[in-house]
Amino acid sequence: MQFNSNQKFKNSNAYRLSELKPAGTKLILDPKTELTELLKLTFFDLTLKQVLIIKKAQLKSHPRDPYLREYIVVETGKNFTKYKPSSFEKYFTDLIDEDSYFKLIPYLRAIFKNIPSEYSHKKEIVRGLKLKSYFNSGFISSIFSLFKINFKGKKLKKELQEYLDEVDQNIVTLIENEPKKALQLILFLQGNIFLLKNLKFELLEKLKSFLPTQSKDEDDLLNDLLWFDYIYDPELSFSDLFSDISEMFDSVDNYFDFDGGGDLGGDYDFDFD
Repeated sequence: MQFNSNQKFKNSNAYRLSELKPAGTKLILDPKTELTELLKLTFFDLTLKQVLIIKKAQLKSHPRDPYLREYIVVETGKNFTKYKPSSFEKYFTDLIDEDSYFKLIPYLRAIFKNIPSEYSHKKEIVRGLKLKSYFNSGFISSIFSLFKINFKGKKLKKELQEYLDEVDQNIVTLIENEPKKALQLILFLQGNIFLLKNLKFELLEKLKSFLPTQSKDEDDLLNDLLWFDYIYDPELSFSDLFSDISEMFDSVDNYFDFDGGGDLGGDYDFDFD
């Protein structure tokens, strides 16, 4: 598994994983991916980047409630003010500021409510990540909400899928036997780690002692590590929250009817520029 600066690898499609946000990668791998899954990937990616923070908090359900109850809440993270979100990420960032927080369920409901349709959101992802050339375009595709990759997209999908499958098959062994290499690979994939089926976040604790110390040569790597600490921060309990949050996304989705409806007043030919 290559993930270094080797020029041959940089010229390969697999290297795109170092640049693509996970919602975009998922759309290439499966254009039929449902809106809820795309939103999960974007949300988790923003937390890894410490744009947003998720944690458990003891709060009252309303001011007159005499009891504190446990809720999952969303707050801004230390990178919130300097992060420049893509349009499809603004559904998450525009709702909140440094002086506010949300209980997760109302936060998710507001996000779902603001999205016109599944099809339009996929178009936003394509536009924001400059993936237009990988998808079919035209009036028919838009009018019937046909979201499909073209020949170029199929080539990209093949290489990305093969690489991710190889990582999935080897990631546990790599963490156990070659932790330094595993750390570099995880940093290379960034938010795309959420597309791995076999990566258990508790395993990342094994990599803790291999985090680099500050030095001139490692400044760039340390910038990437800003989000890495967050995964295994015991106060944030990210691993424990992962499945709970996924279930909340699914439950909120039940309140909304996204059937992938096309944008009859939108950009028929994917001409986003």
